Amino acid sequence: MKKIAASLILLLLCPLLLHSQGETANWYFGQNAGIRFNNDGTVSARTDSAIDTFEGCATISDNFGNLLFYTDGISVYDRNHNVMSNGKGLFGDPSSTQSALIVPQPESSTIFYIFTVDTSLDVNDQDQGFNYSVVDISLNGGNGAVTAKNVRLINNTSEKLTAVIKDCFDKSIWVLTLAPEDGISPIIDTFYAFEVTSTGVNPRAVKSKLNAQIQDARGYLKLNSTGDKIAAANVTSGLYLYDFDSATGIVSNEQQINIQDDNINPYGLEFSPNNRFLYVQTYNNVQ
Repeated sequence: MKKIAASLILLLLCPLLLHSQGETANWYFGQNAGIRFNNDGTVSARTDSAIDTFEGCATISDNFGNLLFYTDGISVYDRNHNVMSNGKGLFGDPSSTQSALIVPQPESSTIFYIFTVDTSLDVNDQDQGFNYSVVDISLNGGNGAVTAKNVRLINNTSEKLTAVIKDCFDKSIWVLTLAPEDGISPIIDTFYAFEVTSTGVNPRAVKSKLNAQIQDARGYLKLNSTGDKIAAANVTSGLYLYDFDSATGIVSNEQQINIQDDNINPYGLEFSPNNRFLYVQTYNNVQ
């Protein structure tokens, strides 16, 4: 999806909201770009980034805002901006909308999962699907290492990823993507919700079948701040809003949203802080 260009994407490249503000203090994205959200509310540029990517990426810091690592879904960079041990060859893609997403293992301060989604640009470009890799930052003096790589969950998927905490009592996290029901066909018609617990990733997903038959894998998947609404932008296949039940992982109540504009292909998404509005980026226009 190399032709999309919009300033709003700057705010959407690293979409996962984690447990505290410190963990999202640093963002690395684009062509060696970076932002630091300071404790006093100011924002400063980071000029030390090793990342160079068109679209999806992810960054994680500790509770105090100290950088741990970041990735474009292909290479993993440690806190010193070097490629992490065993950190090359992940199955993301520089032109995948949400190429990578970092999720901490519940009840662990050292184990993290990098979920990746590939993209297929033509018939000769094999889609590597939806996978996860494991990072242990306790290794190599705190610089970390990738201890498991490209564990396959779905053979063929969209370019979409998002995550939400299940609830305050059951210490687990849902990771969601959109993919074909059979994991193979080109028609995207099913939500998959994978649960991450203190023992790892459950490979048996909760599946929710869509009424829509999505043919365009591009575009963002976003949950609102309360975790009960989920929006999916599918570029030429339209914009949809759903209900999400974080207790069960089930997605329901599909609603298509028509965009009244010359640029009708939705790509970027973000809910307002009060969840009243859904902002949609359609190529170069903001609705």
